[in-house]
Amino acid sequence: MKNKSLIAIIIILLLLIWAWAFYLYMSMTHNMSMWDMEDWNNDAMRAHCQMMPEMKGCEKYINEVKNDHHMWSMVWMPSWETFDESIDGLPDAKKSEIIILKDGDTYEMIASAVKQELWNRTVKRLAYNGMIPWPLLQVEKWEKINLKLTNNLDVDTTLHSHWLRLDDSKFDGLPTTMQWEQVPMKKGDSFTYELNFPDTWVFWYHPHIREDYTQEMWLYGNFSVVEEWYWSTVDREEFLILDDFWEDDVFYKEKVNKTLMWRFGNIMLINNDEDYKLKLNTGEISRLYLTNVANTRTFDFTISKNWENIDFKLVWGDIGRIEKEVIIDHQIISPAERYIIETVFNEPGTYEIKSKDRKLGEIIVTWDESNTSNLSDLRNNWSDYRDIRDRFQAYLDKKADKKLELTISMNWMKDWMMMWDEEWHNDDGIEWEDEMREMNLMSSDQTMEWKLLDPETWNENMDIQWNFKKWDFVKVEIFNDPKSMHPMQHPIHFHGQRFIVLTRDGVVNDNLQWKDTTLIRNWEKIEILIEMTNVWLWMSHCHIAEHLQSGMMMNFTVEENLSNSGDNDGTIITLNAKKWEFDTKEIRVKKWEKLTIKVNNTDILHGIAIPDMMIMWDDEIEVDTSQTWEFLYRCYNYCGEGHQDMIGKLIIE
Repeated sequence: MKNKSLIAIIIILLLLIWAWAFYLYMSMTHNMSMWDMEDWNNDAMRAHCQMMPEMKGCEKYINEVKNDHHMWSMVWMPSWETFDESIDGLPDAKKSEIIILKDGDTYEMIASAVKQELWNRTVKRLAYNGMIPWPLLQVEKWEKINLKLTNNLDVDTTLHSHWLRLDDSKFDGLPTTMQWEQVPMKKGDSFTYELNFPDTWVFWYHPHIREDYTQEMWLYGNFSVVEEWYWSTVDREEFLILDDFWEDDVFYKEKVNKTLMWRFGNIMLINNDEDYKLKLNTGEISRLYLTNVANTRTFDFTISKNWENIDFKLVWGDIGRIEKEVIIDHQIISPAERYIIETVFNEPGTYEIKSKDRKLGEIIVTWDESNTSNLSDLRNNWSDYRDIRDRFQAYLDKKADKKLELTISMNWMKDWMMMWDEEWHNDDGIEWEDEMREMNLMSSDQTMEWKLLDPETWNENMDIQWNFKKWDFVKVEIFNDPKSMHPMQHPIHFHGQRFIVLTRDGVVNDNLQWKDTTLIRNWEKIEILIEMTNVWLWMSHCHIAEHLQSGMMMNFTVEENLSNSGDNDGTIITLNAKKWEFDTKEIRVKKWEKLTIKVNNTDILHGIAIPDMMIMWDDEIEVDTSQTWEFLYRCYNYCGEGHQDMIGKLIIE
């Protein structure tokens, strides 16, 4: 703290010396009087306040320009109008509901404003179907639904289903204002999204226009995709939405503010509750589904009692089971990431849910002598990663196909930023709090641009054009430049494709995990391996809302792989399915050979699924044979007690 105070004093003294020297220079060279100097300073301040109206003392100059119509016509000046905070006529927020949907269902959802009692006062919030924190939409794996969204907000919107592997990217919710496909929905507009769920996991949905405002105001929700036998048995399941909020925050209609350090909150929330309490019994095994929806804050999730962290089991992250379940006592969760943990408490009492020194909520455990459990059963999900493991060393040795650097371009305070950053950055490469609040308040998307930089082409952000083929495994190196004007962590997200982290700063990852978002700390270099499975145009961006809105995004295209080295018309296989067997137990073809598999259901509907290819069908399908491997195929429609035995093997050589 002494060093920070000393730096601040030195900067103030330097500014005073500069101002006095400048005054003497102007007086001697331009014969300016004190009154002339005051007029010059007023003009300079007036121009300065156009870019940073939040600065103290700017009110006078903003009002002068707005009231002087001649000046308004001569000088471009945004209105800096804020979003309406009035609660007049708004309905009360509703409690969250779990909405169970079946294949083919249409769910209608309205995005609108509501009012809610928070912090001993009534405030405006945004919600889907009036529910805060969310409608939780539950579907079964392989199902398809229609989600009809109607916009009743004070801002244009779309709906992005975070990391669903969609059949068509036009349902990804990326607007034409970001050079993508969907026309922004004005107030009163409706749009129907066709969503498919080939993966068993927890996803979430949120707008993709002005996320800094809409997402911060509680516009989000979860998808829960269930599959029989996928999870081990537990006693309880709970969904925990992690968030924070600044009580008296201001949002502007024509600009995005707080783009330097992002939008840190001063109130910690779980499920929109600053006094969250979860009641459990001793011996109960509970599965907690964690989603970080905060604009900015990275949480270091812990459960503690008497200042000692309690162990829990990490079982899942983002889009899949972790390769080897592990016992840990904390989990870092950056914006947009999801993790699933399992807990058991064998002692009664009150346990605190915390992130660093900030309390998020409590778990109140009551004694139950009938329950005794532990977390010693650690599953190994090696089959989820067998294709990667088989070629893992080759991927490590391979040169990166693409590279990205994370940096920033600023139009002001460059020298100040360099001095502040050297003192205020944490050793672990993560900004846990807003340590530069005054500078952050002065920043906006009009004073800086956060950047994704391709160092091989020197293209930045939306000028980056990457092209890949379906089923490519693409190695990407991402470096968070510590010498930029304001280095800090970035959660980087890829739409439509999944990836694993191969290395961090040269250290090989020994426990794989399918991801769609990963945190890259200040100074860190990581290597990821992206599996390109979904065709169309997709986006990658920093998932800090203020950084996305300040330009930190790019696109990439995945095209169909039309290569086929086969010399014949391909192989056609008919599988006869009956309770409880396929008549063909093994199918063997060459790589790139054209393969069509037909299903003949001889008694009831069975259907076939190849989980590792994420396909299912009940008539016929042409199977992609671009990867050499052994794939299991199985009956996907539960058909009785022998259902689990309906398995065969597809071998691609």
